[in-house]
Amino acid sequence: MGGVFINYRRGPRATDAVHRLHERLSRHFGDAQVFLDTSSMPPGNRYPDDLRRGVHDCKVLIVTIPEGWLEARDPSGERSLDREGDWVRHEIELALAAEKIVIPLLLDAAEPPPPELLPLSIRELSLRQAHRVTADGWETAVEDLIVKLEDVVAPEWTPIPSEERPPRQPNRLLGWATGLLSAALCILMPWAATAGGLSAEPDRDPVALRLALASLGLMGVVLVAVLLSCGLMRRPVQAWERDLQDATQENYLRATYPIPVFLLIFATVLLIQVWGRSPGFAVVLMLGMCIAVGPMAAHFVRSLKKDRERWMSWPEVMPAGTPVAVVRREIARLDVRTQEWSAPIRREQRDRAWFALGELEEVVATQGRAAEHGRLQWLRQAQPWVFSGYVLWLALTVALTLAWTVPLGSGGGARLHAAPVAAGIVGFTLAWTTMECAYRYQRWQRRMFHAEAVRRLALVAARVDTLTSPSRSRLVTARKR
Repeated sequence: MGGVFINYRRGPRATDAVHRLHERLSRHFGDAQVFLDTSSMPPGNRYPDDLRRGVHDCKVLIVTIPEGWLEARDPSGERSLDREGDWVRHEIELALAAEKIVIPLLLDAAEPPPPELLPLSIRELSLRQAHRVTADGWETAVEDLIVKLEDVVAPEWTPIPSEERPPRQPNRLLGWATGLLSAALCILMPWAATAGGLSAEPDRDPVALRLALASLGLMGVVLVAVLLSCGLMRRPVQAWERDLQDATQENYLRATYPIPVFLLIFATVLLIQVWGRSPGFAVVLMLGMCIAVGPMAAHFVRSLKKDRERWMSWPEVMPAGTPVAVVRREIARLDVRTQEWSAPIRREQRDRAWFALGELEEVVATQGRAAEHGRLQWLRQAQPWVFSGYVLWLALTVALTLAWTVPLGSGGGARLHAAPVAAGIVGFTLAWTTMECAYRYQRWQRRMFHAEAVRRLALVAARVDTLTSPSRSRLVTARKR
């Protein structure tokens, strides 16, 4: 147990005080951490075994000493402490022999027992520093006792290990794979287009050209959306995201689902248009949609489940790379929890809150450092997959343009053969501008989030300090990331 064992002798002077003490200590440390014979021993158990086990498991034994404690006698007139079978004496003997912390608790005007009046086996009790509790200053004295016990009474909870693993950062393999796939697209698609021979008709089967133009148009749409959200609308978008991320994951998904639905409808319309002209390409496009939508739906389901678990079980060790949305939601949860508490809070509540605050402060500091990353570091660490996707997207656009111009041979003219170069330049400009806007926006966003999170965590920390009576030190938990 590692808790507190309350040793007392039944009597009108001590029983009420003992029960009040047990109630206050149990409320602060938890029922499992405070042993009292009338409350901690199940009916039917052998009480000698339970008492010995309680003394053996405890860290601190409190000896309740009211006035007349030394002179208490049994019905035969013999002093109770002089009897070999006296359980008050036996519990003190066991605690002293096991080198437990033994605290004489003096009630009201009771005096520390002189060593010469104690049995030899418990004479050491007179040398232990006593703590006095009076009826007038009961609350203050018990709170002072709790402060002294906190460093030795073990907590009854442990942090929950995080089930989420930090996302693996892609290594050079992603770069090589992106480069090889881009080269393969630019070689294989024109080669496949010339399998039926050359043509001198520029307008023959312009499916590839239409797809290339659609790809550039979609890049432009993405750029416009990024410019609107990251430029003109960045403050309303930031406020909208903050409000949504403070809510539950379920409400967040309900408010943001139109975006993936729109993209899915757009891809479906594109698939229908392509199907009649190039069924093979349409099948590949449909497989790509399934591969993209399936993991996304599974991720949404997992996030809903995890969101409910985080409210029921806390605090959880947070990986250093925890997303901003999750951090905001954890801060909101902690804020709601602490607002519902009333002073004085239990030790478990306080320690859990301090642990959660420590985890959140470290993650917020990581986000603050990430806001100062340069462009290349941001692309490599924060957006490697997006960067790789844009490279492949650009390569696909150029490959589609080549698939339209290469079959024309020399009859296409210089202007038509310059189309792949023009597509590459336009696509690169659109992609670079989109990335630059996104980089500037995420830097501004992380700085704003860092300032906001630091302020909110400071308010929660001040509230926890206020709810803790009297103010106590933070829980120090050693952990490795």
